[in-house]
Amino acid sequence: MPSRVPWRALVIGLLMVAGFTVAGCFSVFLRYEVIGTGYLPRGTVFCLMLLIALNALVRRFAQRWQLSRQELLVIFALMLAMAGIPGQDFAQHLYLNLLGIVNYSQQGQVAHLNILQYVPDWLVPSKNAAEPVILHAYTGLPEGVPVPYRAWLATLAAWTPYIFLLYWTIACSAALLFTQWERRERLLFPLMQVPLEIADTADGRASPLWKNKLMWAGFLFSASLYIIKGLHSYNPIVPDLRLQASASERFAGGGPVFGTGPWAVFDSVPIHWYPEMTGIAYLLSSEVGFSLWFFYFLRLVLTMLRISWGILTPHADYFNFATFGAYLVLTASLLWAARAHLWRIVRAAWGRGEEGGDPMPYRLAFWGTVFGIGGIVLWCRWVGMSWWVAALMFILHPLLNVVVSRVVCEAGLFLYSSPFRLTEMIYRTVGTATLGAQNVTLTFMAHWVDMRNTSAQAMPFIMQAYKVASESRANPRHVAWGVVAAIFLSVLVCHVVSLYVIYHAGIGKLGWWPRGAGLGSVNTLAGFLNNPQAMNAERYQALGLGGAMMAFLVVMRQRFLWWPFHPLGFVAWMGWPTERYWLSVLIGWLVKVFVLRFGGYKVFNTLRPFAFGLILGICFILTFWILFHFFVPGPELIAE
Repeated sequence: MPSRVPWRALVIGLLMVAGFTVAGCFSVFLRYEVIGTGYLPRGTVFCLMLLIALNALVRRFAQRWQLSRQELLVIFALMLAMAGIPGQDFAQHLYLNLLGIVNYSQQGQVAHLNILQYVPDWLVPSKNAAEPVILHAYTGLPEGVPVPYRAWLATLAAWTPYIFLLYWTIACSAALLFTQWERRERLLFPLMQVPLEIADTADGRASPLWKNKLMWAGFLFSASLYIIKGLHSYNPIVPDLRLQASASERFAGGGPVFGTGPWAVFDSVPIHWYPEMTGIAYLLSSEVGFSLWFFYFLRLVLTMLRISWGILTPHADYFNFATFGAYLVLTASLLWAARAHLWRIVRAAWGRGEEGGDPMPYRLAFWGTVFGIGGIVLWCRWVGMSWWVAALMFILHPLLNVVVSRVVCEAGLFLYSSPFRLTEMIYRTVGTATLGAQNVTLTFMAHWVDMRNTSAQAMPFIMQAYKVASESRANPRHVAWGVVAAIFLSVLVCHVVSLYVIYHAGIGKLGWWPRGAGLGSVNTLAGFLNNPQAMNAERYQALGLGGAMMAFLVVMRQRFLWWPFHPLGFVAWMGWPTERYWLSVLIGWLVKVFVLRFGGYKVFNTLRPFAFGLILGICFILTFWILFHFFVPGPELIAE
């Protein structure tokens, strides 16, 4: 039976959440180093390793104070749930874009659009770029001038209810499907094998993994690669390992490998190797590992064929719509597979069935989702968005999040990014003329929270946090409230720390991405306002073919055990994470196939610790470099 979560685990967890958020804000703004990178966040794994090491000392000298396995995993779950917020999910977008939409919308080629006429006064700290609250963000604060928190109060008071409602809705909608995925469909949650393997055992002893020589061999191997890369960034006399380069860079010195014909598509293929993703691929099922790299190459072949056939329309746009069609069909199939479970939830919500559910009671998860979406729609109406646009956007958002969560929780991609953003697909399918300039502007601003960067969306983090809590045997409902508290706390800390860093440094002295974030957003928005978006015959064709292909893959996988193509490989065939990771996945898959073919499961299990070592070594060394850079500044981007 699940036991009550000790208060000290929640207190320690929330304190570490606050500290992690502070460190995350400083690193992402000043250097664009994201301490919470990945759906197995390197920084949170580093913190768990640190806690385990400290726990070993406490066990030796003050045993009564040592943390149990359950407490370690609960702390990790709280940090995991909010890991994306001080980086790619929230902090690096909202504040910079609120400043940028004021500063850049009054300059150059976008000034004639008068974008700010569609923005209520309270949604931005000022509408005058010359006022100190905007100007000092770009120039840095004059000596003796405090951070203008007071000028931001109304803006943060307006945005925070929306932010809380959105994350609350995501937490509730994740709870609706978690029991189905964990207990009925028995998903592996591959990334969560790492914290579950390294945490102390139930009897309070260190995990046997820490005594395994193969684990330490993998750890030292992967860590040494990035020790060398880090030293090279400080002193070029240390050789550059060039773990990341394109095909043309590796094989032709930057020139063409395949000439100028259709085969030139393969010149830009990234030849990147990430040891942690090779380790993760080794732990995946063979069909998932195969499908992740196979469909990537299928898309390249289809692109080559389109060029050879003389098709001149943008290839990325075509494949984006095909993927969007696949998303819609896969979402429908996942909900259909869970229909009995969802019907039980609906009955319980109306008091007609048995109440139950983990990590939230069925009634709370259902009505939390319904009223959460309703509250968001009301907020959107308050700021001036049409109700039907808000309803469309925030009903589709959790539904499409289901696919992203499924890719992470079943396919185990360390990073996954859908090739499209929800707002952009709405603009292109509904049409910007139908939406109107005000709806386009306000939906674009609303997507700065959670939706702007699809590689760090909240639902997969929360789903995995629920899994860790379930495996810890802690009361899942207590942990669920802890997860919500951790997210809310991280947002509030971001409000304070992000503004502190931005104003003290000045946007011109931030990392390479934050420096241009506001300008990039305004230019993107101006592009949608200047260039009407609408559906055309080719987009309809791509949408239909993508949906049909996904339906075919789902049916074949359900009917034939021998079918080798996993549907998740198809939805993951585009996006920069797949570009980066295809080779690492291929290597991990090949090693696993070879080991199983010639050594069987006994050898496969013997080598598993080496895969864990590859993952842990990267988590340790890259977090170490981020912390080291706080004290010894150096070049950016040791790891791409």
